[in-house]
Amino acid sequence: MKPSETPSGSAADDNKDLEHAFFFYLAEKIVSRTERATGAEIKGMIKVVVPAFDTTHTLVLEGQGNHEDRVIGDTETVSLEVGHGQGPKHFYSKPPTNFGNA
Repeated sequence: MKPSETPSGSAADDNKDLEHAFFFYLAEKIVSRTERATGAEIKGMIKVVVPAFDTTHTLVLEGQGNHEDRVIGDTETVSLEVGHGQGPKHFYSKPPTNFGNA
């Protein structure tokens, strides 16, 4: 192998992959090791960067363009890939709501 070459799966490859899989939680940029993640996995990634994040809160994906914001369930999978016409996803959270329960 030439010195300029790096083996597949090296740190250089990992950094290349990370360049196009990230999202924002409020103002925090969070890099993902995968292009897709469940709501629970996204909450876990947020918790690492924002220790005060409450994983029991509802995760909300901000709508882009004319799309409305939508709740992301813990088992729902979301693409975190950026590029090919897709900008980074932006999330926020809110406490769970219990309408009618006092």
